[in-house]
Amino acid sequence: MSELLRIHHLSKSFGRTQALRDFDLVIESGRVYGLLGRNGEGKTTLARILMGVIPADGGDIFYKGRPIGYRDSSYKREFGYVPEDPFFYEDMTVRSLLDFNARFFPKWNPKRAAADLERFALDPTSRVGTLSRGTKLKLGLAVALAAAPEFLILDDPTSGLDVPTRQDFLREIIRELAASGTTILFATHLVHELERIVERLLVLHGGRLILDEDFEKVKAERQASLEDIFVGLVADK
Repeated sequence: MSELLRIHHLSKSFGRTQALRDFDLVIESGRVYGLLGRNGEGKTTLARILMGVIPADGGDIFYKGRPIGYRDSSYKREFGYVPEDPFFYEDMTVRSLLDFNARFFPKWNPKRAAADLERFALDPTSRVGTLSRGTKLKLGLAVALAAAPEFLILDDPTSGLDVPTRQDFLREIIRELAASGTTILFATHLVHELERIVERLLVLHGGRLILDEDFEKVKAERQASLEDIFVGLVADK
């Protein structure tokens, strides 16, 4: 597999709180990465830096071998991002929001957008401002998936979803995307959600990666559930 993304010595602080410190990671194309960490450990900070929402304090990020930075927007057309609380223009309808986003993504798939509206039971005439948090998350997923991203960042995207949608998302959508070659970084604090889908396990603690291993190898070596592995790793630190 080819290298898609390389992060070298990334750091970010908020006042006296250091969210990321000398963070290093290499992401290969076409794999599903599970980034596991407790709330406040830097998962969202990492996602926002990768998406250019906030600048890093230090370090380098390379996408397909070229450096990318806070003010670089060209690569974002190949990235998809679903945060825990997506932001949309509240006055738009679901349909107009999809049409608006379609202008920015050259690989936009209108058939996929229409299919996901039906899949997530989204009314295209509803105004975004009237939607519940869970429904906005479904809309965020529909937008990200229709953009056909090469690299998809999911930052706790299932925390506000109902159980049927969560199961559908984990069991079908991620596997479907992975089969098509999409590279996925799934950041969560919910241990059980990663066990069914992750290929490469990343554990974030104290702003640093304390584990970066193939999941099956970790399970075979440690002979334990993912939850027990995670608890043991954090306790050792």
